[in-house]
Amino acid sequence: MPVEVERVLLYAFAGGHGDLATRLRQLGYEAILEDEPRAAAARVAHHAEPVRAVLLPAGFVLPHRGGELDHLLRAAGSAGLRFVACGERPAADAQHRLREKQVRLCLWSPFHDRELRFVVNRALFDPTGSFYDPEKAEVRHDLRVPTELAARVKVAEREKPALVYSLSVGGCFLEMQRPTLVGGGIEILLPLPLGEFRVSGRVILTNVPGNLQRSNLPRGMGVEFQRLVPDAREAIQHFVRQRARAYEL
Repeated sequence: MPVEVERVLLYAFAGGHGDLATRLRQLGYEAILEDEPRAAAARVAHHAEPVRAVLLPAGFVLPHRGGELDHLLRAAGSAGLRFVACGERPAADAQHRLREKQVRLCLWSPFHDRELRFVVNRALFDPTGSFYDPEKAEVRHDLRVPTELAARVKVAEREKPALVYSLSVGGCFLEMQRPTLVGGGIEILLPLPLGEFRVSGRVILTNVPGNLQRSNLPRGMGVEFQRLVPDAREAIQHFVRQRARAYEL
């Protein structure tokens, strides 16, 4: 069965989208570029190939064009739609106007691919959204955020460095050249603002070169945390909440 590709609309960039469309495609999405309002609304209303996430330039001039976003929302109907503002952070009054038009998520330049993937997935699959579909989505019960934390992984008596690509209270994905085999138990020394914590985990997936390599993840492994002590759980939850707010208008 072919894997369904999620579609993301880049709207009103007027040729100034740069490499954003290319980056989205490399992450496994279908990037659709439209600058004309009616064509964009037709894409959103096409239920056979739905578009549920729309990326806008951060400088979108809402006093003159806000009605276009209302039109897109009407075209989406009950299926819903999420807007993401992308680019250089605009002034406070411009951010306020974006919020007035239901733009809730943002990506301020410069941003890494892990951040782009996180925000797009949140726009598509956030369980607080009206169009969340648990039958389609890879459901995560715990909010997951991108990070650049430098951790250390201990397997048996050996210790090696790893980058925490993403983190939630339930687990993490570790970017590293030599991941542990699926099913293996590890310990992670996790540096967080509230302190460094030693957490135990089990490898539940690996991403290495080969036929099953995931193009939208770096080389490394996914880890499920086990028996988190209360202090570690609280520290992870605090970090995730703070990090997630950076992508909210």
